[in-house]
Amino acid sequence: MTHHTDQTYITTPNAIANEFNRQFVKGLHSVATLAVFKDGKQVVDLTRGAPHALPLFRVFSMGKPLAAAVLWRYKARGHFDWDTPVAEFWPEFGTRGKSAVTIGHILSHSAGLASHETIPVSDYNDWGRVISHIEDMTTKTEPGKTVHYHSRTFGWIVGEIAARVSRLSFDESFAREVTLPLGLNNTTFAVDQSKFGRLVPVDASYEWSDSMNIAQMNALATAQITMPAGSMITTANDVAKFYSVISGKGKLNGVTWLPEEVIYDVTALYAEGADQGSGNYSRVGLGVRLPSTPPNQYASCDDSTTVGHGGMATCTGWASLTDDISVAYITNRFQLELPNKMRLHDMSMAIRKSLNDRDLDQVISVT
Repeated sequence: MTHHTDQTYITTPNAIANEFNRQFVKGLHSVATLAVFKDGKQVVDLTRGAPHALPLFRVFSMGKPLAAAVLWRYKARGHFDWDTPVAEFWPEFGTRGKSAVTIGHILSHSAGLASHETIPVSDYNDWGRVISHIEDMTTKTEPGKTVHYHSRTFGWIVGEIAARVSRLSFDESFAREVTLPLGLNNTTFAVDQSKFGRLVPVDASYEWSDSMNIAQMNALATAQITMPAGSMITTANDVAKFYSVISGKGKLNGVTWLPEEVIYDVTALYAEGADQGSGNYSRVGLGVRLPSTPPNQYASCDDSTTVGHGGMATCTGWASLTDDISVAYITNRFQLELPNKMRLHDMSMAIRKSLNDRDLDQVISVT
């Protein structure tokens, strides 16, 4: 049987469908969705286990590159350079020793502002209060010298820079620069209450200890807080389509969304080193992450021909600039670091082997 999407019939390679199903059999998750584009055309569209016919998924930090893409577009228009200080657009940010922090430092997680401990969770739903807390921060390391993943602060700072440049809210600039021109019709950083029923709940493996955290993540109130570093709600199709523009050197259906030189800027290695928070070796572009030591979630060597970003213990998205392949794989179950890395790696490896071998020998649909 064929799977029908946007008036086209999508053929799914055997190895990809087999790996997709194998992970269900192993009990790694109970809901998953996979989308793959090759040469700008969708070649895989699989979803299994979702309780709604049009499911939406929480993808956490997978949204960071899409938030950063607003600034990519503004850089392409000449509003700033990567080494422009943030304080040129946001003077209050430059207080308490932050005047040397550049837009490039923020996008590469090397600004020294990784800690969000001084921002009360109760303030997360008040953008202005969060921004005031960030203005009061001091850098913990010299800007540009140390990689330390800005797990939450990244999105607020990127969003406020976008707002200062555009004089629009972050949500408005995100829609204008990313979702509308790319046709990402199911991607937001907060869900409307009317669509909450489409949102697939997350759960956790037996080894995952924080059950209260799961309940909080699944709450409607949480889904209505805009936190660009980690609150994105979307579909695999939307994320893979976004990455297809990166793997396609900035073009969507022959139309330039981002100049090729900006694509090369943001996907080049900008900072690297042992992450001060996790200890893992990190290689970072400008809003995207590059693969480091294999095996990794992209099934890639530690070079700069693949870029992407994962989402907390559940999902990954990536683009291969050499093969023009883009992928989004989203699951609903939190796994510990090693089993999560290996399920994402195994799925990515099946995709790479299948598409490079043109293994499109059988039409398969999974619903």
